[in-house]
Amino acid sequence: MLRATLVTLAALGVALTAHAQPERGPATPAPQTETITDPDAIAARLRFWATDSGDPVYFGEVRNVDARSRRVLGHYQCLAIAFIRYEAGVFHYYHKMWARDASGSCRYDDVTSRRVGNRGLCVRDNEASGPRAPATARMTKDNFDWQNGRFRTIDTRARRVGETAACVPPNGAAAGLFSLQIVDGRFRLITTRPLSYELNMAPQDPRSPPAAPVF
Repeated sequence: MLRATLVTLAALGVALTAHAQPERGPATPAPQTETITDPDAIAARLRFWATDSGDPVYFGEVRNVDARSRRVLGHYQCLAIAFIRYEAGVFHYYHKMWARDASGSCRYDDVTSRRVGNRGLCVRDNEASGPRAPATARMTKDNFDWQNGRFRTIDTRARRVGETAACVPPNGAAAGLFSLQIVDGRFRLITTRPLSYELNMAPQDPRSPPAAPVF
């Protein structure tokens, strides 16, 4: 009789404990990382000067890349890119690269007082004396011949990034294309130089560039 009573009490304790546990809803799924690698799908997410009434510019930075592992490392240069047009798997773009200031900031809102020197060989802005001269003008449609310029390209079919043969005959001056993708709202182009060109996917008005870091 005593044994039966103990078994009954134990069973009752288990039932009460189970009843006391809070109800659990369905597990919240972990956020999924969105990665886009198809060039047409990437182009669909971008704004191009040839088809946009404005002159949107994307801001970000260039990072070093480990040549063996392709792991993206630290800062190399500040970056601004205007995508001009996209056709047959080829992105045409104009870019500027410059060093951070003494505070370690890219100062995207001050691209006129500093002399930006790294950009396409065959494109010059209205304030530069020649294609190789330092550029200080903002990246707007008014400041260079964006409709007829010989811009750098990201050729996703030939897997090349850089100056075209029309700019530097006979074969251009380009690095290989390792990868091109959009990952969680960040455009990332990795070349075989190797460097990683990374942009915030929110385009900005070049007349009012971001004052704060874009990442």
